[in-house]
Amino acid sequence: MKAAVLYELGTLPKYDDFNAPTPQNDNEVLITVKAASIKQLDRMKAAGRHYTSYSSLPVTVGIDGAGILENGTRIYAWSKTGMIAEKALVTKNQWTVLPDNIDYETAAVLPNALLGSDAALLYRGNIQPGYTVLINGATGVTGKIAVQMAKHRGAVKVIATGRNEEILEQLKLMGADEVINLNNSEDNISSQLEQIYKSTPIDIVLDYLWGSPLETIIKVIGKMPPHKTKIITVGQMAGANINLPSSVLRSTQIEILGSGIGSISPQELNNYMQKELPEAFHLAAEGRLKIDFEIVQLKDIEKIWTEKEPSGSRFVVKI
Repeated sequence: MKAAVLYELGTLPKYDDFNAPTPQNDNEVLITVKAASIKQLDRMKAAGRHYTSYSSLPVTVGIDGAGILENGTRIYAWSKTGMIAEKALVTKNQWTVLPDNIDYETAAVLPNALLGSDAALLYRGNIQPGYTVLINGATGVTGKIAVQMAKHRGAVKVIATGRNEEILEQLKLMGADEVINLNNSEDNISSQLEQIYKSTPIDIVLDYLWGSPLETIIKVIGKMPPHKTKIITVGQMAGANINLPSSVLRSTQIEILGSGIGSISPQELNNYMQKELPEAFHLAAEGRLKIDFEIVQLKDIEKIWTEKEPSGSRFVVKI
């Protein structure tokens, strides 16, 4: 079969021939892969910079994707072998069946963005109808999904921050009630946040930036009348550290949590894949949940691997 093959950690996957995997027991099922997204996690594993990096080489890369079983069932699944390949092994019944009217590319790219947004809102933020949610750094792929899913979950107001003015305008059409351009001065940003907060106190901050943008948000919340606010960190695009005086946490009702592979329990993850993901697939199939992606070809994997995706978009390999 043709596949994206990694021969050495820290090198680029190559378009090459590779032996198709063979099921070794009744729990392993062969899938014909139709599409697989390229995620930061895939790149980190291939570079040897992730705790789940490959211990045996060569391998095919890609942790998940969409395809078709031998009986014709269309599914999304995580792979026991690399998914950026014509064939892969998945665990029996550990998959999500796709609606008839969703394309493989959308099905391949959507779940990772949902885990970094909707699952965080559900399991870490305990989002409820009527909440006000601030998405800090909303102009990336996952942030755009977060805006839409917060609204779908019943948020009465969604505030989106970011630096890409064009995408901030797009977010207004996706459910954002207020947008804040982080290119503005700190005083300007603080003033906007204060006015919004006075009108509707913020219940959840879903943060993709960390660093100074989050420090500004915490300063503003600290000046407001006490209100329980959960800050959920998902990324650190603006820096790995913040300055957080102990007095801020003692004098406010701020709770700071993280959301990632280690903070969502296996039970919650299984629940999401079996219950919430099918619903999200249906939303996407009906055009009520939108995600931007660029389709690339498997034969171009080495060239595409290091290219930067267009803002707010992600590469999906069509196989």
